[in-house]
Amino acid sequence: MRKFSLVLGTAALLLVLASSMCFAEDEGRRFVDARGDTGYFVDVTTVSIDSDHEYTADVAIIKAKENRLFSYRMHLDFAARTYQILRSATMTYDTREVLRNVATAAPPALYVPGSPIAAIVDYLYAWQRGYEK
Repeated sequence: MRKFSLVLGTAALLLVLASSMCFAEDEGRRFVDARGDTGYFVDVTTVSIDSDHEYTADVAIIKAKENRLFSYRMHLDFAARTYQILRSATMTYDTREVLRNVATAAPPALYVPGSPIAAIVDYLYAWQRGYEK
């Protein structure tokens, strides 16, 4: 039991150290949701409140098992339930090596309640009103 506690404590310490090293680089990034090994984040330092129902923000999707970071500049409209990817980049998570850049905006697409995009919009709505999770 004592050995297990030591291993667990060491693992927790390593996790905290790794998180703190990434924190300086990703200071504004806030966790929104996770589905399996995929995490969804919003960088609150990039949020633009465009109207009473529209936001533009940087969104990151991290796929841990694939060592991938998908970075998006998105326009989100919660009244119309749409999102639009304005630009995107695919990178390796550990080194941030850019594998692909897309500078062309995609057409707006619908999102459904309960989806990761809906969670991002809900988070931004709460963040704007000071009810951040």
